[in-house]
Amino acid sequence: MVGITDLFAGNNFAKGLSSIGTAAARPNFELQFNQLQNTIIGQLNDKIEQVTADDGLVNNVDVFLLRTEKNLVRFQNNLTDFTFDNSRNINAVGEMARQLELMDTALASDDTDAFNAALERTNATVSKTTVTNGSTVGIFISDGIQEIRRDGLLSITSGDTKTAANTFADFADKTAAQAAVDAAQTKLDTIAQILLLKAESAEKLRENTTTKLNATILQVQAAQIADEAEKAAEIGKVRNQYAQLLNAISLSFEVSNAMADQLAAGLFDPNSTPAGSIVNIFL
Repeated sequence: MVGITDLFAGNNFAKGLSSIGTAAARPNFELQFNQLQNTIIGQLNDKIEQVTADDGLVNNVDVFLLRTEKNLVRFQNNLTDFTFDNSRNINAVGEMARQLELMDTALASDDTDAFNAALERTNATVSKTTVTNGSTVGIFISDGIQEIRRDGLLSITSGDTKTAANTFADFADKTAAQAAVDAAQTKLDTIAQILLLKAESAEKLRENTTTKLNATILQVQAAQIADEAEKAAEIGKVRNQYAQLLNAISLSFEVSNAMADQLAAGLFDPNSTPAGSIVNIFL
């Protein structure tokens, strides 16, 4: 038969059961805490991806800057193409001027072969010129290249039609050939002056465009750096919030465990039973 003393005599056994229950709770908590942590980490990663999503700069000023940068880059590329073609035309004009001098010398010495060779090289050089597209960079000056490509630098007139001369025989006589050479030199001087003017204009545009593009790029980079800093601050804030949540859960369990251990010790430790307590009568 079990008496009341037997109930209190089992205090160490009861304390052991309490300790076992407390100890058994930890693995279960660790498992649930790990699952919760994995869930929170997944949510944290989703939040970070949302914060760092590269949606571009969203405010109107930044969109304007990006559009300005794009337009300036396109203009700069057009200007580079224009400058290249115009420079080729300048070089071609220099070569044509040398051939005209040879033709002038050939006429003076009645050297038809030399004249024809120089004329052939002139026509070949004309065919290598390019009609520049100045509309893309705002330079609309007509330089005469289109005309000499159509009519030839040395041309002959038949009725209302002009055609390029190919040999000395295309001219009525030496005087007509000399007149054509003189007219070609005058025409070439004008073409050279216009081409140089276009080159100067293109260079000024290049300098202005480079300055504006560099300034715009700096503004865009400053806006992007500010945006990245803001994102980094937001990510740090989110991480801190989730870390605090996990710490709070972990701390709550530890406090709860400590309280359970303390309660078990108070209830089942015979040394903690106050003197004169009714429990001491049975011990």
